[in-house]
Amino acid sequence: MTATHLADTSAWAQIHRSEVAARLGSLFVGGGAATCGLVDLEALAAVAGPAEHAEALAERRLFPQVPVDDAVLARAAELQGLVGPGVPVNALVVAAAAERAGLILLHSDPVFERIAAVSGQPVEGVS
Repeated sequence: MTATHLADTSAWAQIHRSEVAARLGSLFVGGGAATCGLVDLEALAAVAGPAEHAEALAERRLFPQVPVDDAVLARAAELQGLVGPGVPVNALVVAAAAERAGLILLHSDPVFERIAAVSGQPVEGVS
């Protein structure tokens, strides 16, 4: 399976909920859930200790990676102008990365719905 979704940190944070775990689990099988460097950094920020960090980093590297390059940053800047103030930069970059990769953005944060309203990109909320 090729990746169909980029899973944002907000979705990962809800994995303790059975319905979110089921949705993410179905995407894990066969590589349907991708990540990007920014999501990885956010996820790894909560890990304590070097050994745990190395283990979590190795796990993150198992997911297909979506690039965060100059084109993604340029699109994030465009989205910033369209959405208006109050949208976190991280959310703009993750949304732009998903959009440029042609992936559905899996999230649990209403800010992504605001971004999608102006970008037209596909998003899927989990809660």
